Formats: sequence, C-alpha cells, structure tokens
Amino acid sequence: MDEKITTAVTDGQDLAEKAAELKANGITDVTVTVNTLNYTKYEKTNGGKHLQPVIDGINAAVGQGLKIRLDVSIKEGFNEDEVLDLLQLTFQHKYDIVFMPTISYDFLKSKMPALRKIEGDFGGVEFYKYPGAIGRIGFLLN
Repeated sequence: MDEKITTAVTDGQDLAEKAAELKANGITDVTVTVNTLNYTKYEKTNGGKHLQPVIDGINAAVGQGLKIRLDVSIKEGFNEDEVLDLLQLTFQHKYDIVFMPTISYDFLKSKMPALRKIEGDFGGVEFYKYPGAIGRIGFLLN
C-alpha cells in the first residue's frame, strides 16, 4: 500500500503553533516559502515579520516528524549570496531545498558543481543531491 503524502504550504509564521495539529490531521509534508534566511533581509522584505517564528516552526514541524521542503526564490542583488548557505542545510537536515525559476538554474548549479541528479518523477521538480548531504536540492520545472 502506498503511503499517502499530504502537504501543507505556509510562510511558516504560525507553523510552530500548528505543527502538532497538522500532524494530527494527517499532514506528512510541509512546504515553507521563504526568500531569505538572513534575519534583516527577511524583516525588510516580509512587511516587518520576523524570521525566528519561521525557524521555530520548521523545528516544531521536524519535531512532529513532518518532512520539510523550503521553496526559495533567488534574486540577483538580493540573496544569490545565500545559495551555499542553503546547500549547507542539506548536510545538516533532511530538507528539500527547492529553487523557484527566478534566476538562471545554470547560475545556481555553477555554485554547486558537485550536484548529482537523482533519477525519478518528483512531480515537477528536478532533484539533485550533493555528495555527503542528507537533504536534496531541487529546481522547480516550468
């Protein structure tokens, strides 16, 4: 019998309070849309909201056994310097970091030369893994 995957999509602001409820309601995966992991940039580009509730929410969701996917939009001149920081997360956590088509994927891949493609059908996402990483890097296909 196939395991049913049910995904919740959120900006993560109230995820810490809702993680247990999501798990109880049969949610298996959480997609968090986040444009930066820099506290100052996040606050400036998210209407004064703070990044810490997002981080706390991700940790709470992991604590509930939920699978985490971060959907990230990389923009030149804003957060392209965070690509390697995001990659580093895949060494520490079993997260999927999925880049949105907001910048050249060739540019992003050039920053991560050891990426190895994972074969399979992943519902519109092309996944890669870095040697030694436990998480995956993905590119949303157009």
